[in-house]
Amino acid sequence: MEKTPLHPIERKVLASLTEGPKVFDALVISSGLLPDQVRRSISWLSSKGLVTTTEVSSAELSLKATPPELKFLEILREGGGEASVARVKNALGDDRGFSAAMGRAISQGWVEMKEGMMGQIVQLKDKQAGKELEALATLLKKDINEVSIPEGQRDSVADLVKRGLVERKETKTVSVTITDDGREALKSAEDLGFEKLTPELLSSIRATGLDVKLREIDVTASAPVFHPGRRHPVKELIAEVKEVYLSMGFKEIVGDAVQPAFWNFDALFTPQDHPARELQDTFYVKGLRDQKIARSGVVANVAAAHESGWQTGSKGWRYRWDVEEARRLVLRTHNTAVTIQATKDSGGAETRVFSVARVYRNESLDYKHLAELHQMEGIVIGEGLNLRHLMGILTKFYGKLGMSGVKLWPSYFPYTEPSMQVMVYYDKVGKWLEMGGSGIFRPEVTWPLGVKKPVIAWGCGLERLLMLRLGMEDIRDLYNNDLGWLRERSEIASPQD
Repeated sequence: MEKTPLHPIERKVLASLTEGPKVFDALVISSGLLPDQVRRSISWLSSKGLVTTTEVSSAELSLKATPPELKFLEILREGGGEASVARVKNALGDDRGFSAAMGRAISQGWVEMKEGMMGQIVQLKDKQAGKELEALATLLKKDINEVSIPEGQRDSVADLVKRGLVERKETKTVSVTITDDGREALKSAEDLGFEKLTPELLSSIRATGLDVKLREIDVTASAPVFHPGRRHPVKELIAEVKEVYLSMGFKEIVGDAVQPAFWNFDALFTPQDHPARELQDTFYVKGLRDQKIARSGVVANVAAAHESGWQTGSKGWRYRWDVEEARRLVLRTHNTAVTIQATKDSGGAETRVFSVARVYRNESLDYKHLAELHQMEGIVIGEGLNLRHLMGILTKFYGKLGMSGVKLWPSYFPYTEPSMQVMVYYDKVGKWLEMGGSGIFRPEVTWPLGVKKPVIAWGCGLERLLMLRLGMEDIRDLYNNDLGWLRERSEIASPQD
């Protein structure tokens, strides 16, 4: 027979099988190999016809509860071989248990009924009644393999399993048997030499002059698929956006996900009866309010701006502002709730900050809407700022993210005037796409906060941009946790792609 090239671990597995068939766990122990090595070698050897595999089932049995008929017999023996029906019922605890035990005891011929002075009596017919079942129950108190049950008692075990008194846990394993071809292959296998060149082998060569043969390596063989840990595509784009902002001289700010309605709406000159504040758009925290919000200082200025325009020359919204409404806690609907606080904290000094974080909207989920999404927002505070500066910053920002053009279309937002919709041109799809809103904060927003310089601001969605990058049609696919998709899409397309 022609010599068969066998891998060293194949030879070890075949050698272990010459003693007879082995289940997988026993083969791992006898071969001295790792479970994965044995598993691979079985697959190789099976494909070559050198071993055969069969599935072997085994079951462990354990007693969960004593059969009620044994308790029934125990009560009779304690009573000298008989007891009243009333006493037996009371001892077993319920009519259902009594009926089951009585029925089985009568069907087995263990007991008989007779009339007594105080009613019906149950009498034991045979002192050895139920001894086999007692012995079986004792055997099953410790976990035992099903094959250890005597043949004559297997029907009784099956009945106990069916009644839920015995638990049966079945396990399946693979039994491996060497074939005649496998034995011949092992005998005639070519000695392929050493698998690794180790320091110990080199020392032996120097000491003895041994002529060492190393096993050949197939350099054309496919390498195993390797899936290293890596960031989610959303995290990768967030990191890229942050890098772009930082490269443009911005500083990152963060804020709480739960905000008072004052900072989420009121400070942005959004009237308290605006539709955006309704439950169909906003998640409110039930029963909680920020009691630190009081009508004094900045809060009083904002309230006056709503009611009459304060010192801005505006007429405001001309309604009675309610501090209790401003105290309500919400899951922030935009990161402007964070950047507006940075505006107040600036004290009017020149500022350039950004925030990239999750926001929450009470949206109906579909292919382009999520209840949780990320927004990338920024503000710049400085003397003489206007729409040209805003357009320049947005053009540069989106240019660094791979967009070749930016348009600002007139729009409306309660807290900016003028307001512009941000449109970007994405070369890969050849379309103008809506990214978010921008504008210059109104005096009714900034003056009550103590800031008289112009403040340019913008807020744009992140997931929509990522969908374009990855050529996706359904925004929900970003968060389905599909490992296959995550492995294939582990790297988002770069702006140069």
